[in-house]
Amino acid sequence: MATFHDKDHNIVEIEEDHGFEIPTQLSESNHDELVNNGEFNIGEIEQDASENVKSDVNNETIELCIGMEFQSLDDALMCYTNYAKHEGFGIRKSRILKSRKNQMVIGQEFVCSKEGYRAKKYLQRDNRKKPPPDETRMGCKAMISVSRKDEAKWVISKFTRDHNHVLASPSSARFHRVHRKRTKSQMNLIDVLDESGIRPSKIMSVLVTESGGIDRVGCIERDIQNYLSNKRQKQLEKGDAQAMLNYFKECQSKNPGFFYAIQMDTEGQLANCFWVDSRSRVAYKFFGDVVTFDPTYLTNRYKMPFVPFTGVNHHHQSILFGCALLWDETVETFVWLLNTWLGAMDGCHHKTIITDQDAAITTAIARVLPNTAHHFCMWHIEKKFPENLSHVYQKFDDFKFQLSHCIHRIYMPSDFEVEWEKILDKYGLRENSWLEKLYSIREKWIPAYVRTSFCAGMSTTQRSESMNKYFKDYINANTPISKFVVQYDKALDARYNKEREKTFKTLNSKPILKTLYLMEEEASKVYTRKMFRMFQDELIHSQQFVAEKFITNEHESVYKVHEFDKEKPEYIVTFMSLSTTIECSCHMFEFLGILCRHQLMVLLKKNVYSLPKHYILQRWTTDAKKGEIRSTSNEEEMCGYNMCSTTLFNNIMVHSLELSEKASCSKKHYDTTIESLQCLFKKLDALKIDDDMTSSTGRLTSMISNQDDDNNNVPMRDPPRVTTKGRPRSIRMKGALELKSNRVTCSTCKKKGHTKRTCTLKNKNMMDNNCQLRQMKRTDFDENNEDIKICGSFYVSSS
Repeated sequence: MATFHDKDHNIVEIEEDHGFEIPTQLSESNHDELVNNGEFNIGEIEQDASENVKSDVNNETIELCIGMEFQSLDDALMCYTNYAKHEGFGIRKSRILKSRKNQMVIGQEFVCSKEGYRAKKYLQRDNRKKPPPDETRMGCKAMISVSRKDEAKWVISKFTRDHNHVLASPSSARFHRVHRKRTKSQMNLIDVLDESGIRPSKIMSVLVTESGGIDRVGCIERDIQNYLSNKRQKQLEKGDAQAMLNYFKECQSKNPGFFYAIQMDTEGQLANCFWVDSRSRVAYKFFGDVVTFDPTYLTNRYKMPFVPFTGVNHHHQSILFGCALLWDETVETFVWLLNTWLGAMDGCHHKTIITDQDAAITTAIARVLPNTAHHFCMWHIEKKFPENLSHVYQKFDDFKFQLSHCIHRIYMPSDFEVEWEKILDKYGLRENSWLEKLYSIREKWIPAYVRTSFCAGMSTTQRSESMNKYFKDYINANTPISKFVVQYDKALDARYNKEREKTFKTLNSKPILKTLYLMEEEASKVYTRKMFRMFQDELIHSQQFVAEKFITNEHESVYKVHEFDKEKPEYIVTFMSLSTTIECSCHMFEFLGILCRHQLMVLLKKNVYSLPKHYILQRWTTDAKKGEIRSTSNEEEMCGYNMCSTTLFNNIMVHSLELSEKASCSKKHYDTTIESLQCLFKKLDALKIDDDMTSSTGRLTSMISNQDDDNNNVPMRDPPRVTTKGRPRSIRMKGALELKSNRVTCSTCKKKGHTKRTCTLKNKNMMDNNCQLRQMKRTDFDENNEDIKICGSFYVSSS
């Protein structure tokens, strides 16, 4: 620290700065107070006043020299910054001089970024986990000192030009921190791209394209990462989970139909959460007959499984009925999730649910949804056959074909039983315990059994997994949950926009007919475009089949239907003339909801050219979302379900959405609705309020939307973060059965659980061989070199 006296005998202290390099945007008040009235000891200036240098400011060549005046301190900084960029070095702010009388800044030094040396306290840190960064300070003396001349003038009072290090080229000088700047328009673009799920590396590519070259961007990819990181830290000052909760409350304030439920552990950390918006809740009323969910996708920094409830809309597109983030996959967790989801959907049970073969999920569904048909994902089961029956696959070449034919080409349960027994006898699998377990649950995954119930054409959880892949464009494995729920909402908007696009194309275009049958024209007017294409394909292929009548009576005819040149496979089609009903052994209508080619062939043979109305499911038509929503609950379905005030509120909210839509059709509808509501209000006011709306408590604390604010103001902590090294191999979580089936096999000993690199048998054989080889070499060496003596650890010749 240096001290001297000014003309008024005030003490002036100048404290040197040996800290890290700081960007030029830092505040000038961060340094210790320095005092002076405005005069410097000009004798200390190292450069002569006649020495000039050039600087390019605003494309004008300017000469820097002692005595040069500026209108403000910022102008002086800009001038020296441009000069430094032109010469190839970086700068930073250093010592500040302030007047003790009025604390006015009267002097400022700008030094080379390599001025001074790094303090020892930054080199000798006991708690340092990573190696210290490279040294950037070299004791360079290059600098300028600017002092206040009067109220509106600043002047260069000291200037040192020479550097003690190599200067960068003009094209490389942009990598100095002071020369890396982001414009306001660039920051706005970065924000937009980041909110759209674009990663920093891709954002940098967009900025390069927009700027016309990488040299003109003005920043590097690391600056983008730091900017987004600082922005995210500010947003998460109160916690990631708390930010998510605040977002849920904001969504509910904008849309009362939004529903969320959260569970916290005893320490106040987020455990499980579920949310669904009003659009999904209304869509469930029309398309909630079949649902799939797959809790195997990890999409956030806490590695919490993402569980989307997925269905199929009238355009045969995947549609979301809500989603959840779970902390574990226990029976209690799935019971809570299903109960919460059922409450959000007004207790309306669906017909079929498709999941993975998981014991916890199976138990939870049996407990919460006892009347719902539960099917297992066929893909997850079939991919385990090569692992569990590898010896059969290797021994018999036709086993794969016979097994596939038995599973996929047999449509009658009795025929499947016979074919399954033949496979067990032919390939010696009677004692296989794994096949016995699969056979015991055949009603949940074999097509001969599951095709008799409506599944909207789904036999796997592929819809859920495709939805997971769709979300990969918006999120990654390190996404905070607060950002995840925002990106989820955007992804949901994109899904509904695709649905509106398909609806627009269906209503504003006509499909091209390929036959002259009346039923094709009728189907083109009622079905959505996707479903019509499927019906049209079945109608065209029906011309490749022939029907042979083998049972007939007064009102019923039974046909054997097969292709022209093939007698197998053969399908049994039964036609009832009085009711114009038709059944096929392939059960395509029961499974998908449109008539199969075998049924269409018999209808045409019976001169039924018009499509029977009872074979047109409304869920596949353009009017799928019109008409009255079916009852959302009944006493039988809701028995055993805890009806809290939250559930009642959401039930009424869904009905009010439909009421508002119908009441706004005309002035007459509006007047009738208002009159009825006024009468209803009087009846409700006359009723007493029961106080028995209580919720059960356990090891987790529940927080449900629409409850009192006092209960929802409980602070929520983030769940423990799962740290990983490098990019995860997969963001899809595998169950225990998959992990067991995917064990590696050693190519040396043919055993599972390790590779040849870690094989103990191979390593033992190699050690034995090496020992034998060394012994043989030692014997040959001793026989051929008898005159060699061993001295210490070196071999020395006796000669």
